[in-house]
Amino acid sequence: MNKRIFDAIPDIVFQIGRNNKTDQNAFMGFDACIDTIFRIVREKKDNEVSGYFNDSSQFGEFLINLNNKSCGVELQTKLSKIGGNMVITGNALGNLGVSVECVGTFGLPDILPVFHTMSANCTLHTIADTISSTALEFDNSKVIMFDPGPYNNLTWEVIKNLLGIEKIKKLISGKQLISFLNWSEIDNSSQIWEGVLNEILPSIIPRGTKTFFFTDFSDCSRRSKKDIQFAIRLLGRFREYFKTIISLNQNESDLISKALGVPEYKSDEEFVKALFGAINTDVLVIHRTKDALAYDGTVYEKCDTFFCKEPTILTGGGDNFNAGFCFAQLIGLDIFQSLIVSNSVSGYYVKTGISPDADSLVVFLGNKIRRNAQDHQA
Repeated sequence: MNKRIFDAIPDIVFQIGRNNKTDQNAFMGFDACIDTIFRIVREKKDNEVSGYFNDSSQFGEFLINLNNKSCGVELQTKLSKIGGNMVITGNALGNLGVSVECVGTFGLPDILPVFHTMSANCTLHTIADTISSTALEFDNSKVIMFDPGPYNNLTWEVIKNLLGIEKIKKLISGKQLISFLNWSEIDNSSQIWEGVLNEILPSIIPRGTKTFFFTDFSDCSRRSKKDIQFAIRLLGRFREYFKTIISLNQNESDLISKALGVPEYKSDEEFVKALFGAINTDVLVIHRTKDALAYDGTVYEKCDTFFCKEPTILTGGGDNFNAGFCFAQLIGLDIFQSLIVSNSVSGYYVKTGISPDADSLVVFLGNKIRRNAQDHQA
């Protein structure tokens, strides 16, 4: 473990321990789905699975070698669970003690039973039928396939008609964190954002309040350059009311940098600072498999992750990272400390398949200190 991370953990543990868990509250929207996670069978012996495609490149090569041929692929179901960027992030925040108002596609006319497994700190408000996704997981990556269905019909008018403008104002008002997630998969995300900016925020939030607005665009490879540029301009408008944070994975940061005309740079620091200059935000975070980067216009930080060689689950790892960063910011941690917490929440989830509560997070961090000390003694 990096010495700086090792030295920072005791104060993080202290700050988490002294945090009043009833103090934080959030509003989150607008997706929700049911994830079914599969492993792809590579070979069987005596009618038993003896190997999976553990690396995505292995499966890619398998398909390339079958060009102009047909094939059958056997999938083994790992689990079916709550899904969607907002749902997984909101559930993780709820487990950490944050009270979360979740507005999403939980099913109509009633919320589907699967979503009642979310943290008791999450209050659910449904705005559309849900969707289902199929996640193919490897040890090093995942491929998520879905039919957006109800997402395509979700508009600001639909949300207003179902919830009512006054209820939306009440749900958002007074929150320390506002988070709109999965911009890429909901076709009308920008229109929904614009509706909130025009019809909600001016009457309930004083300009310059500087509570948090957090977003993660998700995989925007299917979105046009024009769409991405417009969403970035909207993000700038949220800065009138909030301290804005945008979190991206490596793929998303590459896509957005190309859409904004950011050139390639030799170092991570140069790239992050250049992308920050193009994105109208207060904090830029990029989370990758083995490290995470952040820049707020003054401070640049890079922090190693707690990489897991044998993950229990990958789908939702980035969402748990985001929940960890939001939680850390809510309790007043600095950017480097926030990256450690983000990596810890994500690392715990990837290793166990469960989003940690605050006590489990403290134990996880304590175990990292002990193992690091043992390694040095050895």
